[in-house]
Amino acid sequence: MGNHLSHAPQTHAQGIVHPDNKDVIQLKNGDTVFTVIIQLLTLGITLWIGRIRGWSLATFGFRASLKWTGLGVILFFAFRVVSHLVHFLMTGSFYTAADPHGGSAFLRVSHLTVPFVILIAIVNPVFEEAIESGYFFHVLQRRGPWLTIFAAALFRGFLHVTMGLNGFVTMFAMGLLYGFVYWRWRQLWPLIIAHSLQMFYALLPQALAT
Repeated sequence: MGNHLSHAPQTHAQGIVHPDNKDVIQLKNGDTVFTVIIQLLTLGITLWIGRIRGWSLATFGFRASLKWTGLGVILFFAFRVVSHLVHFLMTGSFYTAADPHGGSAFLRVSHLTVPFVILIAIVNPVFEEAIESGYFFHVLQRRGPWLTIFAAALFRGFLHVTMGLNGFVTMFAMGLLYGFVYWRWRQLWPLIIAHSLQMFYALLPQALAT
């Protein structure tokens, strides 16, 4: 969802932050706790509403298995390739670098410690994929795969618009990739695994360095 924590890039890979760059959001431990509480409450309300239609995490495909975990790992690496391609198309370089204003490409700088990285990397993927993939697809699936996947990807992108243009386009591409996988297998678990690995990849190095 469009929160301050999702997909935050490493500061050492994305550049430093100048005090005058007000667009960059500082990720802190206290904010993580608040975000997790809001996400759990929102997810609970969403699932409660979904029960009216007979929907639940189970009907969304929340089923852990070695097979789906393996697919999630593959999906994580696939998204890494896609994100580099998106960055290349937007900047002409496969590697991220500091922008002219000293802010990160995704307008996020993490100050999270390891326990809070673990917390958000577990809760946020379940929350986002249950809503952005599971719930959204079940609402639109009668419209067919192409409209559903495109609309869900656009929805994901707009929910991350505070990450800037680079973040919006990258999350849109993520939505397309995840959407095709979810439409094919109707399983949330691979998406949750890939999403969680992405968050660990983005946040854990900085947490370990502090």
